[in-house]
Amino acid sequence: MVCQLTTAFCCPCSFQTASQARRSYYQKGAAALDDDDDDELTTQQRSRRKIFKIGSLIVKLTTFIVLWSFFSIVLIFTPTHKHNAQVLPLKPQQTKIVEIQGEPSRDEISIRLRGNIDVDATQSPKLVTEKQKHFFVTLVRYNMMTNLTVWQLKPWKVYLLDVSRQKLTTLHKRFKVTDDMRKSLIKSQEQRKDSDTKLRLSFLNSGDETIAIALAINTNPLDLTLGVVSAAFLLFFMYALIIWDITDRTFAAILMSTTAIGVLAVTGERPTLKTIISWIDMDTLLLLFSTMLIVGVMTETGVFEYCSVLTYRISKGQPWLLVFLLCLLTALISAFLDNVTIIMLMVPIVIRLSECMGLRTTALIICVAIFTNIGGMLTPVGDPPNVIITANPYVLDKGVDFIGFCLHMLPGVLLSCLFTWCYLYLVLRQRLFKGASDQMRKSIKSLQNHVDKIKGPTTDDENTRRDIMVRIEELQLQYKRNAGVTSFGPRPAADFVERLAEMEAKYKLHNKPLLVKCCISLGFGIVLFLLGSLSFMAGLTLAWSSFLAAMLLLILADKPDMNSVLQYVEWPTLLFFGALFVFIEACAELGLIDWVSEQTVAIILNVATEYRTQAAILLVLWISAIISALVDNIPIVTMMLKLAIRLSLHDELEIPLMPMVWALCFGVCLGGNATLIAASSNVVAAGLASQYGYEVTFREFFNYGAPVMMITCVVVSIYLLVAHGLFTWH
Repeated sequence: MVCQLTTAFCCPCSFQTASQARRSYYQKGAAALDDDDDDELTTQQRSRRKIFKIGSLIVKLTTFIVLWSFFSIVLIFTPTHKHNAQVLPLKPQQTKIVEIQGEPSRDEISIRLRGNIDVDATQSPKLVTEKQKHFFVTLVRYNMMTNLTVWQLKPWKVYLLDVSRQKLTTLHKRFKVTDDMRKSLIKSQEQRKDSDTKLRLSFLNSGDETIAIALAINTNPLDLTLGVVSAAFLLFFMYALIIWDITDRTFAAILMSTTAIGVLAVTGERPTLKTIISWIDMDTLLLLFSTMLIVGVMTETGVFEYCSVLTYRISKGQPWLLVFLLCLLTALISAFLDNVTIIMLMVPIVIRLSECMGLRTTALIICVAIFTNIGGMLTPVGDPPNVIITANPYVLDKGVDFIGFCLHMLPGVLLSCLFTWCYLYLVLRQRLFKGASDQMRKSIKSLQNHVDKIKGPTTDDENTRRDIMVRIEELQLQYKRNAGVTSFGPRPAADFVERLAEMEAKYKLHNKPLLVKCCISLGFGIVLFLLGSLSFMAGLTLAWSSFLAAMLLLILADKPDMNSVLQYVEWPTLLFFGALFVFIEACAELGLIDWVSEQTVAIILNVATEYRTQAAILLVLWISAIISALVDNIPIVTMMLKLAIRLSLHDELEIPLMPMVWALCFGVCLGGNATLIAASSNVVAAGLASQYGYEVTFREFFNYGAPVMMITCVVVSIYLLVAHGLFTWH
């Protein structure tokens, strides 16, 4: 195990070799660390632990093999589902009849329309303009012998986009056959003594121009009840794998996303590879990739070590002042920079300072990650969910601007920071030093075991062995210094001057020209972040802004070896997010997201009219927070924004949109504090910490983050109810 920081301190030129050694070491997982305490166990306890491990391994392998067998067999023998679409020319003021081949296996028929369709206006008629063109679709049961209609459903009005907004969109619709329709059909058959009836789709173009629509009919659609249950089971199973550290989170996401695709294949809805790729949010992956490159190159300059020395000097060696400064700085910068960028800048500084002062490193990393998510709520550019929300055309039409957004979010952010700091202080008051020495001891022992296994005579092996020994010596020195420190109460700062002098002498900027180039590139990216909301820069997203900044840095740095640059990228983290996006979209295809939306509308309809706005605020806030705690908040915010818009456009509800927008912004950001995989910044923080030899587990993050999420959501709920329920600020 080799720490990226030590390599930069001791031998910048050997960074690539040490990075390779570190990655190969961490691939062995936490098993090596679990064996560290075996020396303290009795023979009987070791025997029981061994039996338990063997049993757990058998159960795990059996479960994984069953899942693998399931989706392997299904994917091998089930072809990709293809929508056999037919193109229908709909002439003006004429009816087009399409006969449905075969009877539905259940009480539903699903149709898929593709064309120049205004999906938002069709789903929410309040968005319809005065002269917007449309056509009607009706499901009809027709008697072929008598030429009479047995029954027909209410016509479904589908709106078209204006000529200036033309684009191909897809719209799905399920027609349900009710009990009354079945009784009518039976009665018709008894009266006419025939059963020659057919299902038809009737299309009527009410416009004055011919339009073309692609139609695909499915008489055996997915059973939504079965789909929702399957999606919920897969979601909880994936969390079980991650929470109890049964397997690596990246492998868990890949395994469950593949299983979800297998479930879709069983139901006859196996997606194509092109569709699966389209489910992946490439903007998020590009943002992470670019940020990792920028921060990776910056590590070569020694700027993180210099910042740690500066922070240590300001804190005067007082632990709680240091923690306060780190959290405050993180929250302030997160309001204007992307959270992932902030995490990658702050984690190296946090690790350096926690080692120097004998603090529990993982706890301090979690604190910084939590304040990153809270500070990112303040501005439209502070957190990717805010960017998605404020970039929505319907939200923009309500007059949301940068200053207005900040004013509405500021009270909630300040209250969240205050209560979060009070809670963390109470919880960490006796835990901040507890376990710090144990972490160093385990790291030293694991490093020594790893050195013993390196027996190769190559130059790379020698360099790796030397770098590991340097890291061991540094940790041993810190361990001896911290050995006599109590686990409770503040850390005395008697040796502050001595340690500050040592740090200033050891940790200096050692590549100032490269640092200047990094600052130029980072400044360029920040300017693009801030200008991205301007109308004439509509195509400039956060992802492209960070990528352009990364490309500028690579050009200025003039790196001759691209492999050394790509080693800065945390590929497992990118792969985890890709698999997670596929899994969430598969759950949406199984009907889980729509079911949540339907239940939300049903709950609000049962509330008295004068309290529906307050009920909608609470539901949007807490549902978005809870769901964001289960999965990454970036794919969730799109679904919840659609739900908020639907609620505001619902004919019976009459709920204003903006209070739900603020509730959504708070919910998805605060929900990101609950679990390790709830926000991109959390995952990146854990991945970066693992490079430095520290394991941020799911349970440890949950122990701190979940109560913070609950407390802040309660505080923000009160603020929103007072501001928009009592004073109607909107």
